[in-house]
Amino acid sequence: MVTRLLTHPRVAPALVLGALGWGALTVGLLLAGPGLGAWADTLLVACFGWSAEARRYRLDALLLALLQPPLFVATVGLFYGDELRAWLHTRAGRLAAAVGAALFLGPAAWLLLHVEVTATGLPPAAAALAAPIRQGAPGPAFSLVDHRGTPVSADSLRGRPVVLTFVYASCHGTCPALVARLRALEARYPAPARFVAVTLDPERDTPEALAAQAARWGLGPAWHLLTGDPAAVQRLAAAHGVHAVRLPDGEIAHDNVVILLDRAGRVAFTYRGLAHPQARLATALGQLIDERGGT
Repeated sequence: MVTRLLTHPRVAPALVLGALGWGALTVGLLLAGPGLGAWADTLLVACFGWSAEARRYRLDALLLALLQPPLFVATVGLFYGDELRAWLHTRAGRLAAAVGAALFLGPAAWLLLHVEVTATGLPPAAAALAAPIRQGAPGPAFSLVDHRGTPVSADSLRGRPVVLTFVYASCHGTCPALVARLRALEARYPAPARFVAVTLDPERDTPEALAAQAARWGLGPAWHLLTGDPAAVQRLAAAHGVHAVRLPDGEIAHDNVVILLDRAGRVAFTYRGLAHPQARLATALGQLIDERGGT
């Protein structure tokens, strides 16, 4: 039975088309995956060397994913050469092979030309990071509550520049470093700016839990640690391009982002990762503080 199946003349074409189709689906995931949510980020990190911190693929993992389909096709051709030649001599075979190859090779070429890669999977050094370009889109609307139990919305924060980030109270990774960076900005500009940290763990980070964390971090009156409905928190994080994945040990892997909003609530600068020089953030915040219009 097995021998008869393996020697069937349609086995080789099916294997080739299956490999090209699988390759096309893989490329589609590599292209669209970073914007699909936490499940996609988990898959990309585990299987394709995606770095959420650097927002890049690791080069060796990317090449391995793209080389697998053509290598499999070549192996099928080695063992089923006569069957493939007979299939390609038919009009239907040539058409199917051309469509399958185009569906894989076209997106694969686009991916290689446009996706960002890193040789190590590590975040780029500060010297390699260009300063973000000034933006101007309105910040997303939201309505949450801070660690004092006070309602906070996008409208209520207008009138002063806002420094925004996303953390969670039980974080043992990069959250303390993010808060420390923002506290250094606060020390330089103690009065004119507001500092907002939105929890990525709203199920556990109640206002009371965030109040205790604010005390541990030594945060003053300029700070708002925000929590609320998990769906509302997720929408706000997604609007700012922040991806978070809950790990089996309870920790949350997430993008490290600092966002500066101007007095009118418009997104001015977005700093992704921890490699941007502190002086760069301070200069940009000073620029927003000096701007008096647009309220």
